[in-house]
Amino acid sequence: MGTLSLNTKLAYWVGQLAEGLKNTAFAVFLLFYYNQVLGVSGTLCGIAIFVGIFIDAITDPLMGSISDGWRSKYGRRHPFMYVSALPLGLCFFLLFNPMVDSETGLFVWLLVFAALTRFAMTLYHVPHIALGAEMTSDYHERNVIAAFRMVFNSVGALTVYALGFLVFFASSETYENGQLDPEAYPPFTAILGVGMCLAVLVTSFGTQHLVPHLPKPRDSQQLNPKQILNDMGLAAKNRSFLWLIGGFVVISVPVGVGAALQLYLNTFFWEVSPEGISAILISGVVATFIGFATSPWIMRRIEKKQALFVGSIGWAVFYTGPVVLHYAGLFPAPGSSMVVYALMASHFLAGAVVSQLVVAVISMLADVADEQELATNKRQEGVFFGAYSFIIKATAGLGAATSGIVLDLIEWPTGESVKTAADIPSETLFQLSMIAGPCLAIGFVPALLLWRNYQLSKTRHEQILSQIEARA
Repeated sequence: MGTLSLNTKLAYWVGQLAEGLKNTAFAVFLLFYYNQVLGVSGTLCGIAIFVGIFIDAITDPLMGSISDGWRSKYGRRHPFMYVSALPLGLCFFLLFNPMVDSETGLFVWLLVFAALTRFAMTLYHVPHIALGAEMTSDYHERNVIAAFRMVFNSVGALTVYALGFLVFFASSETYENGQLDPEAYPPFTAILGVGMCLAVLVTSFGTQHLVPHLPKPRDSQQLNPKQILNDMGLAAKNRSFLWLIGGFVVISVPVGVGAALQLYLNTFFWEVSPEGISAILISGVVATFIGFATSPWIMRRIEKKQALFVGSIGWAVFYTGPVVLHYAGLFPAPGSSMVVYALMASHFLAGAVVSQLVVAVISMLADVADEQELATNKRQEGVFFGAYSFIIKATAGLGAATSGIVLDLIEWPTGESVKTAADIPSETLFQLSMIAGPCLAIGFVPALLLWRNYQLSKTRHEQILSQIEARA
C-alpha cells in the first residue's frame, strides 16, 4: 500500500475511542452501578455479565471469520463497522438506564443489554482491529499503528474518568461520594453513547478509501457454519497464536478483577473523594499516553516477547503494591491527602509499563497472521483479532463476574445506607484489600509460563515475509 498518510492513520486511530469509552465504563462502573447503587446481588450481577462473556466467546471469533471471507464493494471490514454504530450507542445508554426496578427485572435487563452492547461492539471492533493489521506488513510500522491506536484508547478512558468523577459524580451535599447517585448516570451515559457512535462513523468513513488496496479473500465465502468452524480450527493449530493468546486469557482475570474492584477500593478502603479518584485514574491514563507513544521506540530495542514480561510483571508490582505497603506501615494513611499522591504514583508506574504489554500483543498478532499465511496460504487476521477482542472484553467481564461473586462471599453491604467507609465492617475491608491486592499478583504467574513458549522473533518474522514474497 505504500506509506500511509497521517490523516489516514488518524482516521483509523480515532475509532479506538469507541472501545476506550465502552470498556472503561464497563470495567469501572457496570458492576458498581448494578450492585452498589441499585442493590442487585453481586452473584446475580456476575451471572449476567458472565453470560455476555460466553456470547462473546462465540461471536468474536465468528465475526472475525465472517469478515475474513466477506466480499462487497465496501470491502471485507467496513460494512460491519457502519452497521454497528447506532446499536452500540443506543444499547450502551439503555444498559445504564433500566426501565425496571425489581431485582429480577434488573438482573434480566443487565443480562440482555450487556450482551447486546457487547455484540454491537463485536460487529465494529473485530473488523476494525483486523483492518489495522492489513494496513501495513512492516514489523516496526505495526508497532506504530498499534501504539497510537491505544493512545486513543487512553483518550477514551480519560474522557470517562474526567466526565464521571469531575462532572457527573462530583461530591455534593446529598452524596459525598457522587458515584452513588443514581440520577447522575443517565446524562453521563448518554454522552458516552453518542461519543461511541460518532467515533465508529468517523473511522469507517475516514478509512473507506483504503478498500481497493487491502487484501481480498482468495475464495468467496458464504455464511457457512462448517466453513467458519474450519477457519477457527485452522487458526487454533497455530502454536504461536495459542501460546500468545493463552497467556492473555489467563492474565485477563486478575486484571479484570482489579478494574472491577478499583472503585470499591478507592471509595471505601483508601477513603478517597471523587475528585481524588479522578486524579488517581487520570494519572494512570497519562502514563499510558507516554507508554504507548514511546513503545515503538522501545520495541526497536527489545523483542516484543520481552515487552510482555516487562508489562505484566510491572503492572503486578505497581498496581497491587500499595496494599502490601499499607499493611507493612509504609504507605500513607487512608483518607489523607498524601494517600492520593501515593496512589497517583503507583497508577502512573503501572500504566507506563502495562502499555508495553498491550502494544506488544496487538503487534504480535499481526506477525502471527503472516506466519499463518505462510503455513496455510490464507490470511486470518479477523479470526486472530476476534479472539483478541473477546479477551479484551473478557478482561472486564470475567473480572466483574468474579468480583460480583466475591463481594457476596465476603458479605459486602450495599444499598442507600452505605455512604462512606464508616458503613463497612473493618474485617470486610481487609478481605477486599487482600483480594484486590496481593491475590491479583499471583494470577500473573501462569501467563508468564505460557508466554515463555512463544518463539516468533523479529528475525523469524523477516524470514517469513521473504518466503511469502518469494512464493508470490
